[in-house]
Amino acid sequence: MSTEEASLPPRPGRARRRIVRYGALLAVLGLAAYFVQDWVVRRQTHVYVIDSRIASDIITIGAQDGGVITELPVGTGDVIRRGAVLVRIDHRELDLQIEEVLARMSRLPVDRARLEAEMALTRRQVEAATEAARARIAVAEAERTSVEALMAQATRELERAEQLYRRKVVSSRAVDDARADFADLEGRMLRARAAVLAARAEQRQAEAERDRIDVLARQIELLEAERPALQARLDQLQTRRDDRDIASGIDGVVDQTFIEAGEYVRPGQRLLMIHDPDNVWVAANIKETELGRFRVGSRAIVRVDAFPGREITGRVTWIAPAASSVFALLPNPNPSGNFTKVTQRVPVRIDLEGAKEGLRPGMMVEVAIDAERD
Repeated sequence: MSTEEASLPPRPGRARRRIVRYGALLAVLGLAAYFVQDWVVRRQTHVYVIDSRIASDIITIGAQDGGVITELPVGTGDVIRRGAVLVRIDHRELDLQIEEVLARMSRLPVDRARLEAEMALTRRQVEAATEAARARIAVAEAERTSVEALMAQATRELERAEQLYRRKVVSSRAVDDARADFADLEGRMLRARAAVLAARAEQRQAEAERDRIDVLARQIELLEAERPALQARLDQLQTRRDDRDIASGIDGVVDQTFIEAGEYVRPGQRLLMIHDPDNVWVAANIKETELGRFRVGSRAIVRVDAFPGREITGRVTWIAPAASSVFALLPNPNPSGNFTKVTQRVPVRIDLEGAKEGLRPGMMVEVAIDAERD
């Protein structure tokens, strides 16, 4: 370059480009300073969490009784209403048992009427037999009384004949006749006494039949006691039968099914999972060092990763009484004595106040909780 070229002033185009570069650099630096300042200010006024998730009450539907799946009217993603049948399990065997119990219950009035009729018949038979026995006792006692009178007379006649025979007034034949009459009356006396005993035995036997009336009365009481037992058995079978038609207890959506129609399921087996899409919230794990900056009732802003630019307002409604590490399945012992301090996380629930359309459990969200100002 010659001395003249070196002494020339800089070209206007080069100067403008230099000004533009400096201006752009200053603008970038100013914008960066603005965002850094905004970031710092926001970190002072809010508690930020970027690894939070949408949560809901996921309900697992299980089988209370075993059997074959006869119907599965819903599938994954289906919207369901409260009371809608989700799964039907074969209940034909229970229907037969219910019919059997109903038949036994319908037979109770018939059995009661039969026992009451038998008890009335037995009562009439006992009364008739007792009256007949009493009549036979009266006849037998009258016969015995009559024979006793004849026996007394025959005894006197025999004694008289013997005295006359000793005095040679009558012959021995008269004494023999008197003895024969006495012996005949003695036999009649024994028969009369036996008849009295037999009649009294018949009376006791007739009165013993009254115990059968008591037995029939106890059988009627057992029938009445069987009714509530059968009703309880019927209620139990009906409950088991109703449990085989598994219905939804909420308005919601089916998250996942684990069975197919025709499959045999065991008691307690997991069948499907549902949740209420209107009952969702944000589950956030907050650093323990940030807990003092907010409280229950603090306002929060939720940004959903699936919907950029969408913000949902919420409120902190619950702060866990213990850190997540307390409930870890695998404890973290420190037998060596080497200690590394790790900031613990505390679960926090944030209830949403804005629209919840499209929010699904498990979605990632970012949360900004208003910090309390002194």
